[in-house]
Amino acid sequence: MAPVKTESGPKLVPLGDRLAVLLDVFSPWEGISLSYRQFAAALGGSVTEAAIKKWPHRKKFPADVARLIVTKAKELGIPDVSLEWVLWGEGAGPQKGTKKVPVAELQQHRELANSIAEALRFDLAHNEFGQWSSVEVQRTVIWSLKDLARRLWVLRFPMSETFKLTDEWGTKIGLPSRSLASTASPDEFSGPAPSGGGAPGR
Repeated sequence: MAPVKTESGPKLVPLGDRLAVLLDVFSPWEGISLSYRQFAAALGGSVTEAAIKKWPHRKKFPADVARLIVTKAKELGIPDVSLEWVLWGEGAGPQKGTKKVPVAELQQHRELANSIAEALRFDLAHNEFGQWSSVEVQRTVIWSLKDLARRLWVLRFPMSETFKLTDEWGTKIGLPSRSLASTASPDEFSGPAPSGGGAPGR
């Protein structure tokens, strides 16, 4: 006699795959997932980065963490993050890669970037006392822009154009520069590198 075939239940999503989806849907940036450190911050800091790194090796999320994830998802307006899906992978759950940045929000970001650029252009245009002939002023501007770019790079902004600009300026006044493909030494601003290369540095 043929063995009795048990009825298979719904296909469950492995915990590691569910975590990858959560890193994507909790991210405010389209196409860029959160790092473990950023996800810990998004959950209010009650979960550590080290704890999150262990989750893919567990059979399920801790119950208190699962409830926290569901609560935070509701607060942020992220749909389809149910307790059943987080704990056991039951149900459809949120879909990775479907998040779209609202047009109004995107416009606000552009206006903010434009206003920052305009304010900086206005302030740096003043040269009544020949400040731009001072290497000290030039170095200060270049180092500051590079430092700002590095901090934003850690937050997953693609800052390659800024680094090209500051490296080009720095070369003219004799500052050292580092290739975009080189690896940065760890510091308080370092984070997991986005795909496509190591952290640019100064």
